[in-house]
This record gives sequence, structure tokens and C-alpha cells, in this order.
Amino acid sequence: MRPESYGVMEPSLTLWLTAVLLFSLVSCSAEVENQSKLPENPDEVILLSIEKQKIGAYEEAIQSLDVVFKKNPQYLPAFLQKAKVLEEWGKREEALSAYQKVLEIDPNNVPAHMGSGSVYGKLSLNEKAIEEYGKVAVLNPNDPEIYFKIALEYWYIQKLPETVASYKKVIEIKPDHLQAHLNLASVYEKMKDWEMAMEELDVSIQLAQKKQDKEAIAIAENKKLFLKGRMNQTKNEFDRITQPPFN
Repeated sequence: MRPESYGVMEPSLTLWLTAVLLFSLVSCSAEVENQSKLPENPDEVILLSIEKQKIGAYEEAIQSLDVVFKKNPQYLPAFLQKAKVLEEWGKREEALSAYQKVLEIDPNNVPAHMGSGSVYGKLSLNEKAIEEYGKVAVLNPNDPEIYFKIALEYWYIQKLPETVASYKKVIEIKPDHLQAHLNLASVYEKMKDWEMAMEELDVSIQLAQKKQDKEAIAIAENKKLFLKGRMNQTKNEFDRITQPPFN
């Protein structure tokens, strides 16, 4: 009878394990070498992370920031950059955690509130997005773009009176905000407030002409033609031409 062998590996298995060990050693060595090449200044490391982010090397962008965290676990600019990379990478829950980490340390950090609002919006948590943007509006009450973002979030959940109020706030701060006027016209159209919709379109055309924005002029003029026809239609007539079966 052939004796059994114990504790003796097949040659192929030995070679495989040796290769795995060598690969691990080389990888660890390369990682240590790469980290040793990173700048000492944390702000320079963040700039390097931004460059990695631009070319889509998200994992490398995060890894470079880990060096900063080892030296200073509370360094806000690094947390903020990490959150931005994660958001662009599509890792929204992780991005949100990173933004919230910034806000735990600095509750009035505007970029972190803006980032949180952006992620909440992408997650369709529009009310949470509005809450975050609202905090920015308190800190920067004269920034029209904050109210524009709030208006968009209200529009997504079809809270039309709130959408109108937010766009009006944009226009109050910046009367020549062309896109706010165009969007507001669409909100009034949705509310079937034809007179106000036409008024906003007239303003939009005037502003677009001053800016020589031919595309905006065409959009506003076409919308006016549509609304003129819509104003004279009954509900049954409108439904007949916009809903199947089309007549």
C-alpha cells in the first residue's frame, strides 16, 4: 500500500503561494514608496488629490488624502476634498458622511452644506436638500444662486407656491437673472396663471435681447406662442391634443 504523505505541498501550490506573497510584498512596498513621495504640506497633497480627481483616478485621490488624515485627523480641507471626490465617484452615502464630518467640526461650513444639499438632491431627498441650502441662505442671504437651487428642489417635488417664492427671491436680488425668469414662467404655466406666465416671458425676451442670447429668445417666443393657443382652449380641447388617442 502506498504510504500517505502529510505536510507536503504540491509543487504547483507552492509556486502559487510564493507568487502571491511576492506580489503582496511588492504592492506594499510600492504603496509605501508612493506615500513617501507625497508632499509634506497637506495643502499640496490636496492639490494632488484634485489633479487625480480631474483624470478620474478617484481611488488614488482618496488614498493620497489618507496620508493627511494620519497626521491631522481633523483637517477640514482634506475631509471636504474627500467628500467631493466621493460624490463625483458616485459614492453618495460615503460622500454625505464626509460632508457631515466637516459640519460636526464646523457647523457653518458653507461648502459642506452645499455639498450635502447636492448629494441629498441626487438621492431624491429634496426636503433634506432644501434644508441644507436653507442653512446656506441664512449664512449668505444675498446670494441669488442659493435661492435658485432651493427653487429647483421645490419644483422637483411640485411645491409650486414655494417654487414661485424662491424664484422671486432670486429676482429680487438679481433682477436680470434670465434663467430665473424663464423658469418662473414655466411654474406659472403649470399653475395655469397665464397672465403672470406671459409677463415673465416678456421680461425674459427683453433680457435675452440685451444679452444677445438667441437661444433664450427663441425659447421664450415659442413658449409665448404655445401659451396664447393654450389660453383659448378648454380643458377637453387641450386633453384631446396632448393625450392619447391623439385627434
